[in-house]
Amino acid sequence: MKKFLINTIVSIASFFLSSRKIKIKKKEKIMVNAGCGLRCIPSWINLDGSPTALFCSKKFTFVNRIMYAFAGSSAHYSFNEFDDIVKKCNLHFSDLRNGIPLKQETADVIYASHFLEHLNKDDGKKFLHSCFFTLKDGGILRIAVPDLDVAFSWYTRGDVERMLDMFFYTSKSYDFHMHKYNYNFSLLKQFLEEVGFKKIEKMSYQKGVCPDIDFLDVYPEHSLYIEAYK
Repeated sequence: MKKFLINTIVSIASFFLSSRKIKIKKKEKIMVNAGCGLRCIPSWINLDGSPTALFCSKKFTFVNRIMYAFAGSSAHYSFNEFDDIVKKCNLHFSDLRNGIPLKQETADVIYASHFLEHLNKDDGKKFLHSCFFTLKDGGILRIAVPDLDVAFSWYTRGDVERMLDMFFYTSKSYDFHMHKYNYNFSLLKQFLEEVGFKKIEKMSYQKGVCPDIDFLDVYPEHSLYIEAYK
């Protein structure tokens, strides 16, 4: 019942907010953290499709205390950390299957870590198109996903259960937690080229041009990191 109710509320919010564009103040660099969860930076525009991003309050602690009781992130953050992130970071609710809620050629940087694999193949391609649409000419996209080549290496050496649990993750709680597609460098490079991205390069953990990756990059053991330019 809880799963159905939350999924229904998030779906309704996604429908009614699908055409909303976030108003931003002009500043030197516009950086977007797409599918961020609670790994947010105040100077970035942090976008997430979670109930936390939808319902939590930038003003009222009691609202956040109620939401914290239901949030999966409560397993990883204390309430004070949770409340502080919600209030101080520029966190917005956004179902990114509807596109990034910014005007065309607005962003200088888009970062998406361990988000793309939670979209099916078609929605994933739509998201990449949205990134291209939103970036300025010369803008950079950095993507991190589970690396399917690592999955095959684990399988080959006999770590089959570990590979299945990590790369073909299915959630017992909410549908949006599931992995719906997987990528290696050649496949994701192909999709990015089809969209129009150029200078597509395989990067490494916390290495690259994208700002703040010393904080944003996670899961060094099994991640594929790519940077691409519009």
